[in-house]
Amino acid sequence: MTMTADRLTELFEETSADVTPPAFAASAWATARRVRRRRQVLATVAAFAAVVAVTVPVRGRDRDDFRPAPPAPAPSVPVPSARVVTGGVDVVPPAPVVRPVSPLPADFTIPADAPKLSGHPVDRAVAVVQEYDPESADQSMRPLHVLDAAGAWVRIDVGDFGRTHDGGGNEADPLRPTSLSPDGRRVAVPQPEALVVIDLPAAKAHRIPVPGLNEQVMWSGDAIVLVGQGSAGVVRVDWAAGTVAPEPAAMSAWHGGGSPVASGDIAELIGAEGGRKVRVWRPGDARPVRELPVDLGLVRPSGYAMSEWYGPAIPDRTGRVAAAAWGDHTPAEGVRHLGGVQMVTVVNTANGLVERLLDLGVDRWKSCCAALDWIDDQTLLVKTDLEGLITWDVRTGEITRVTTGPVRATVSIRLP
Repeated sequence: MTMTADRLTELFEETSADVTPPAFAASAWATARRVRRRRQVLATVAAFAAVVAVTVPVRGRDRDDFRPAPPAPAPSVPVPSARVVTGGVDVVPPAPVVRPVSPLPADFTIPADAPKLSGHPVDRAVAVVQEYDPESADQSMRPLHVLDAAGAWVRIDVGDFGRTHDGGGNEADPLRPTSLSPDGRRVAVPQPEALVVIDLPAAKAHRIPVPGLNEQVMWSGDAIVLVGQGSAGVVRVDWAAGTVAPEPAAMSAWHGGGSPVASGDIAELIGAEGGRKVRVWRPGDARPVRELPVDLGLVRPSGYAMSEWYGPAIPDRTGRVAAAAWGDHTPAEGVRHLGGVQMVTVVNTANGLVERLLDLGVDRWKSCCAALDWIDDQTLLVKTDLEGLITWDVRTGEITRVTTGPVRATVSIRLP
């Protein structure tokens, strides 16, 4: 039989169709993958070994790594002078256009004389903020502030809560990006052996006993808080009734973003030795609705590969979630970055397809960024360490800047 070039091509494609791309960064970022939140203790970044003389050392740090940062290396890939869109991949331009998103402020400076919640109840908040200083060794508990729908700041002075900690004693601020309820009227604060829910219109705190070293929260509608610790599994807390019940669904509050609809499906993005997956849960069901491998689809031709997601997977209302991640990038020509590229991905939970990817580069703080909220069906609000708050149009790739500088705070946002 004569073997033509076309037939050879077909055979090669058939043979390689089921081959899973290697996870280059699995071992190099083993330590970084375990850093799921900003700690009080010093963070250590492992140096990468050279891989065929093309791997570039990646430097990153948590805000709790108080050592002075070494001088940033010269970028191995030229910084684009404008937004780049190639195969579903976008890059933050050097100077994004500033476009405010009302009622979010441009500078996010909280006034020192902000009134107290006890005397100024808030009907609806659009943001909850807990400031931090990434350069300071003083990591004592800082107050929480809310931004109301009119753009005014109010300090939360009700409730008794402090920093959370894990079994090893590592501490973290309790505010999570998923703390604010979908209707903007309550703030969920995880605590060791408890959950504190601040009712903003009533200016009242509800403290519900919840066993365990609780570190993460997410909302299922406006009445139920799902509280998690350092592994899969959550408990259901009805904050108004003060009741706690086990949740059959073995979802993770580390990787899920909750649902604005009561008992709505909740998706999580997970990285495992068998590959990256999107898993969708329905509260009350012990088995996931579906579990799919994540398909890099649009972005694989551009030389990208996923390593692991971190932070919550923020849902829109069309079946997609957005989450920050680490990954690899191998340009067509140039130096390969293994495991150190920080990204934000948009994943379709119906088919596992990564519909778009925002490449944030390598010269950033470790776990630098977070998806916060969907402004509309195509625009995502993202917090980054360098730019502050940005918007990302996942249909056109346009990126604008909401704030004029970095936001030195943990932020939870629910826009109207």
